[in-house]
Amino acid sequence: MNKKLALLGVGVAVGSMMLVTSVYAGVGDAPGYETFKAAVKQTAAVSNVTRNVNVTLEDNGAQVVQVNSVIKSSGNDGAGSADVKVTSGGEVQTIRFYSQDGQRIMQTGGSDVYKVIDIDDAHGKLEGRGMQKHEPSPEALSDGEHVLDALVGNLKNYVTETNAGTGGGKELHFQLTGSQIPAVVNTVGSLLIKHGAMASTEKAVPAEVQSLGFDVAALRDALPKLTSDVKLDEIEMNSSVDGDLHITHQSGSLHVSGKDAQGTAHQLVLHIDMALSSMNSTVPDTVDLTGKTVEHIQFEKPEGRFGRGHEGNHTS
Repeated sequence: MNKKLALLGVGVAVGSMMLVTSVYAGVGDAPGYETFKAAVKQTAAVSNVTRNVNVTLEDNGAQVVQVNSVIKSSGNDGAGSADVKVTSGGEVQTIRFYSQDGQRIMQTGGSDVYKVIDIDDAHGKLEGRGMQKHEPSPEALSDGEHVLDALVGNLKNYVTETNAGTGGGKELHFQLTGSQIPAVVNTVGSLLIKHGAMASTEKAVPAEVQSLGFDVAALRDALPKLTSDVKLDEIEMNSSVDGDLHITHQSGSLHVSGKDAQGTAHQLVLHIDMALSSMNSTVPDTVDLTGKTVEHIQFEKPEGRFGRGHEGNHTS
């Protein structure tokens, strides 16, 4: 189910991507980066929080996708909830998600049907597909951080820091444009964008995702697919950090240019805006399924290394 939520909670996925990109791009020992680095670690340690994530993708000045989401995490036994609205091509899709009482529950659009996936069952099936959760060791995290420090080097100087108010807060800013973006970052980023788009087009939407009632295929097809001359033109990030080293607000943009398979030029701009609030006081939304129409979604079981059998859906 984690994979499915990643597909549906587009705002969360993109927000995480921008956060990681910002960390990688600013590694160093300048004051601005050191503050940001410490704030990322401090904020990541907060498991009870409300995140408001808004994302837009523009193609040649026209909005292609807009995602508005509110994600609430309690930090207790995986309990949480999310409200996600995705607008694309004039169509609006909404998803409500609840993780409660050992179950994950979804409701889409105006449907009165609640899709239920048992967490233990879903975890077992995903492990059978080689998707089990892996927690890196502290040593591995430390080593990775040192490698990034060495690779990025002088980009630390592009992170600026200013004081905000009297409570010890900070405002952080980072921006790279054109030739300021290192060749290796541009090359790797361009390849990820190009091949990621190609892979998403080639792979069929899993049956379990289709049964959730959210049209992932339509959203995927609406996204521009760059195949040549792909490059990163600009990366920008702004963060507000409070006196306790928590990131309370972060915004950023990623500018990408390239051509599609027909040779049409595209200028893509991805905007992300994320606000964190109610740290350690968030109470996720819940739903009472008594008297509701419930459909249980079951995962396919893998057969051997490459094949899979199928367990159908059933309604209770």
